[in-house]
Parts: sequence; C-alpha cells; structure tokens
Amino acid sequence: MKTKKLEKAQFDKEEKKAIYVMTNQVVLADGKVHPSELKAMDQLQEDIAMNADLVSEAQETTVEEALISLHNMTYPKKKVLAQILEDMAVSDNHLHEKEMNLIIQTFKNIGIGGETE
Repeated sequence: MKTKKLEKAQFDKEEKKAIYVMTNQVVLADGKVHPSELKAMDQLQEDIAMNADLVSEAQETTVEEALISLHNMTYPKKKVLAQILEDMAVSDNHLHEKEMNLIIQTFKNIGIGGETE
C-alpha cells in the first residue's frame, strides 16, 4: 500500500537502487529474514517501480555507493526514505535493536537526524 509521501517522491534510478540496498540491509540486520519482510520488499519494489533489471543492478550496488546516492537526495526524499526504513524494520512486527541501530547510523551517514520530526 503506497503512502501519499511515497507517491509524491519520484526517485531516480540510482536512488531506487540505494533504497533497495538499505532496506535489504535492514531486513538482514537481525540475522533472520521473515516472510513478512520479503513481502514488504516486494511491495516496496512495486511502489517505487523497480523492475527485475533494476533489482539485479541494485544487488550489485555496495552499501557505500548506496549511502552516497542517499546522501545526495533532497531532504523531502530523505524523509520518505526514513519512513520506508522504519516500515521495513517493523514489517515483521518487531523492531530489533540491530535494525534500529542500522537505521540511526544510516541517518547519520546521509545527513538527517536533528531536523527530523
């Protein structure tokens, strides 16, 4: 289910790959991949219009490359990213400490934190 913010955010190819990489990192952070997380990843890919080719490219993208793309995004897009990462972290109905720490570190690395609501 797309949120209004997600519909308004038009991510470019590099941003989509970076979002995929970081959401995948959140899924893997607690060491368990839950079926609900896989479903959430599929939904995210649909919501941001990622085709199979772009997913394949994203799988070849490093975390460092992803962070650079995310750092260069506009602040409104970063706010949407924050919601995407949060939604992914709780898609298994549990926010694991490792997921939370990864998200916080991601925010620091891309330059959001103090100005978020």
